[in-house]
Amino acid sequence: MASSPKSSSNVIRVLLEEVSVEFDGVAALGDVTLQIGAGEQLAVIGASGAGKSTLFRTLTRSVTLGSGRVIVGGHDLYALSRRRLNEVRRRIGTIYQAYNLVPQLSAGVNASLGEVGEMGGLGTLRAFFAGPDAGLSERVKAALEEIGLGDKAGVRTADLSGGQQQRVAVARLMVQRPGLILADEPFAAVDPVTTERVLETLLHLSRDGATLLVNLHDVEVARRFPRVVALHEGRVAFDGPPERLTAEELAKIYAEDLHGMENSQNPGLPYARHGTEGSIRVTEGRDGVSAH
Repeated sequence: MASSPKSSSNVIRVLLEEVSVEFDGVAALGDVTLQIGAGEQLAVIGASGAGKSTLFRTLTRSVTLGSGRVIVGGHDLYALSRRRLNEVRRRIGTIYQAYNLVPQLSAGVNASLGEVGEMGGLGTLRAFFAGPDAGLSERVKAALEEIGLGDKAGVRTADLSGGQQQRVAVARLMVQRPGLILADEPFAAVDPVTTERVLETLLHLSRDGATLLVNLHDVEVARRFPRVVALHEGRVAFDGPPERLTAEELAKIYAEDLHGMENSQNPGLPYARHGTEGSIRVTEGRDGVSAH
């Protein structure tokens, strides 16, 4: 693994205390309380619109709180100055379904931007226009090789497939070496092989020294995490080990997921058979991009 082990002091603990968020008077989160230990690996599930992405946005202070507190790495996130907030954000790595890469730049330069927080303004401009320096280049090369893209460092990201772009986003995380990783529906638009490779890399990064939260539509992938949290209508509907995630619990969690019920082989459950036998995947993500 390209990222070097980190001390436990760098791994971020998370605490949400009675967190509520509203958009135009409609509750997106309601009185959510969660305690997530340093180095924990947590899957978050729930129907589209259940509040999963809003939950993640509270952890980077990208949404306004109605009430409650969000403690990240010992800091009351919503009480921080802009400068201190940026310092905390630099310790948080994010990966999204939409990748958030710069399409005109090469895979190598995109991966190197995981170091942006430590570069300063001049260093960031240099990385954009001249590429990373020798030391950073070695880390980028190792990260790309680790996720099977060692021969794509100089290829424009726009010319890569969706699965390859997702892996570049993971390589960027490996270069960044964050203390908290937020992966928001990262597998909704990639194939099962890429899903497996990216998942294993994220889990490895976590074991190297990061707390990992992953929003998922795929219940079977969620079962591979030690802890699963489910949201229903913005509230915590389940919090525990995957062994307790029974068909009855899933029926409650996805009770109003009409799309899921229409596609399910078991009425009331939120998932449909997809791909290889034994694989259970939801067929549509929150932005309507079909999984394939």
